[in-house]
Amino acid sequence: MMEIKHLKITMLVALVSCTFFLAPTQVNAANYSKSEAKQVRYFQNRYKKLSKKVYDENNLYTVEPNFAEPFNPGQLKAAYITTSMDYVNYYRKLCGLPSESNNDKVNRDAQIGASALAAINAKTSLTAHGLLGYTRPYYISEDEWNTAEDATLGNINFLESDTGASAGEIVTDLIKDDNNLDGSGNTGHRALILSARATRMGIGAAYGSSNKKFYSVQNGVFADDILRPAVKDVVAFPSSGVFPYELLDSDTPWSIYFAKRRLTRQPKIYVTDLTTNKKKRAIHVRNYGTDYFGDGYTSAISFDPNISLINTHKYKVEIRGVTSYSFRLFRQKDTLKGPKKVVHKTTQHSK
Repeated sequence: MMEIKHLKITMLVALVSCTFFLAPTQVNAANYSKSEAKQVRYFQNRYKKLSKKVYDENNLYTVEPNFAEPFNPGQLKAAYITTSMDYVNYYRKLCGLPSESNNDKVNRDAQIGASALAAINAKTSLTAHGLLGYTRPYYISEDEWNTAEDATLGNINFLESDTGASAGEIVTDLIKDDNNLDGSGNTGHRALILSARATRMGIGAAYGSSNKKFYSVQNGVFADDILRPAVKDVVAFPSSGVFPYELLDSDTPWSIYFAKRRLTRQPKIYVTDLTTNKKKRAIHVRNYGTDYFGDGYTSAISFDPNISLINTHKYKVEIRGVTSYSFRLFRQKDTLKGPKKVVHKTTQHSK
């Protein structure tokens, strides 16, 4: 089988991560321009509607997998799949990309992939992609095994937790890509979610047959999508406009993907806090070349901004000699308040 995608994998070890966010504060619309405030309210309202329901082995399925003869990959709760795609498309909208669709066929294939990983209790390793080096269990047919091999070429997330996770936490872990087993700075999971070619994605998930590890699969590698023209020339994370402060913790690499430009060198990158006029040169700059070509990109750069991030501040990213863009931070979990209304009252007194 020809591998058509750069291998990508991640592990979510615990649901509680160490971050350095400031305590929630009330931010007034005066911190933003009129157009920025409109965007902030749109994304805050959209984020508020996203389900935060936590799933575990007891409430994940409508039909549980059967890891014996006859093999049954199981069936996920519809709400888990819907919520997963809601988060995928929320992040795609943030980055100026169209929504992806979801159908029974791609979900079924993704579920076969996740259940195959669960059946063999796959190790947290890059070899999980394509089930490399694993022996097909006797109760899984060759056709199902082939389907699982293809589906697991997409994104895989491993979760080791006794308390489960929400669908949104799985997708968010993949988009942040701050613990990629393929190497620090590799944002391949993000590139798949933010593909400039993809039109659909399948969602699968299953608990290991004996290790109880939670395997999640995003089935998003399709030959017809790879042949499509990119819908956007440049896709950045964080993106231009406004961007959630919560997505940019200290371990999260920044990235920029190019669909029509090929960079053969390692560019100099500068990040400026336009609110304070402080400028820093980015560090850990990596050029992944055409590694994410299947996602529509001929060049991919990741880097550490090397600058303090403050909510409501505006930042400029300059890739010297290539491109530049700016964005302002907002908290997606807050509600942006409008300007205070000043009401003048007068009373006519009778003589």
